[in-house]
Amino acid sequence: MSKKLYALSLLLISTISHADFCPCPSSFNLIQIGNTLDQVLQKCCAPISRKTHKAEAPVPQKWSYTITPPPNPGGAMQGSTDLIVTFDQTEKVANIKVNAQSLTATNCGKVSTVSFDVNQPNMIQIGDTMQTVKATCGTPMFIEKGVPQTDTQIPTPTITELQYAGPPPVTLYFENNVLTKIEKQ
Repeated sequence: MSKKLYALSLLLISTISHADFCPCPSSFNLIQIGNTLDQVLQKCCAPISRKTHKAEAPVPQKWSYTITPPPNPGGAMQGSTDLIVTFDQTEKVANIKVNAQSLTATNCGKVSTVSFDVNQPNMIQIGDTMQTVKATCGTPMFIEKGVPQTDTQIPTPTITELQYAGPPPVTLYFENNVLTKIEKQ
């Protein structure tokens, strides 16, 4: 009997630790990525809050940063370095400019440098995502948003967020009524 209980415990632990499965925040029922909103609401009790909104259509963007250069040993006045990162409609880096010079990679540290070693800390490069750039460079000083392209317009999904209080608090994200993300705070 204890072997069966032990095996069942291991199975439950391995299932729960898998990123696509999660015990319902309000019960012991299991939910998984891909469940519909109705399936989750049947397995779990009512959430403490429910928000629904249309996702923004992805548009090209240009993010601007100002990087302060290191102190000049001669005490001469010097300006800052401008870093402009341009994203395409798929939210990936399409161009990087440092002081109007196009680069394929650069760093976002206190001082921008040109380097061919993309393994340096604070490096960004063509093809990186918006999330990668924001995590590496921080919040931009300015954001310019383009206009959605009508010929390649992708329908914007409806996003639903269910929040549960349990320890730990959990937010479930649904895209067009399908569970896509389980976030524990």
